[in-house]
Amino acid sequence: MQIINKRDYVKRKIKLEYIKIISGVLLIAAGFFGLALGFVLNWLFFVIGSLLFVFGGMILSNRTGEMSIWKAGFVGQQMVPKALSMLPNEFVLINNVSIKDKNCDIDHVLIGPKCLYAIESKNYNGEIYGQGDEWGYMKRGRAGGFYKGHIGNPAKQIKRSVWELKQMLDEKLSKMSLDPNQFWIEPIVVFTNPNTTLKVTDSTVKAMLLKDLPSYIQKCDEKTQIPENMLKTIIDILRNE
Repeated sequence: MQIINKRDYVKRKIKLEYIKIISGVLLIAAGFFGLALGFVLNWLFFVIGSLLFVFGGMILSNRTGEMSIWKAGFVGQQMVPKALSMLPNEFVLINNVSIKDKNCDIDHVLIGPKCLYAIESKNYNGEIYGQGDEWGYMKRGRAGGFYKGHIGNPAKQIKRSVWELKQMLDEKLSKMSLDPNQFWIEPIVVFTNPNTTLKVTDSTVKAMLLKDLPSYIQKCDEKTQIPENMLKTIIDILRNE
């Protein structure tokens, strides 16, 4: 399988969170300094130091949690190419696909000889449950008890992104006198954490564990091959988008 890596949105977010965390630490340090001056010089320094300390603590607390979420997502994204690496060389995996001026960020687009797959990877730990477009998870806490969490709507998210992607490809291929009806994009939500169990019914998109993804791709039942010139054009469009 061939792999094309584009600019990574998740990496950019992680770097941004690091900057925010450092800012919080600096504000806390400035707050300590202000408090010390307040005891020695003037009460105004004490007030300013207190405000800086509290504000810095709020930033540090919020951004540390956000950083953990983005780092977990990044780890999950790295697992998908490894799982698909055994696919034959006729497959091309493009990571971090986005469309200019559109709210469309797809973790992975896999281009095969018969079908395209838009893959949204999630690295949640615990029991994932869902019905239709309603999703959540059950996870054991540090104290041993269970708690529920909300994971948004990954099915709706990937369906919207697939619609944006297909619209863009259809428009560009039509301008090149290529028939956009010769291919289909299938949305898939993949859960990458090995400690995840999946209990999803009536999902509007295919949802599966990472270990099941390679065999699912290989069992593609599309009868019609996508023309080779169409595949090359799609790869070039996505590479340069």
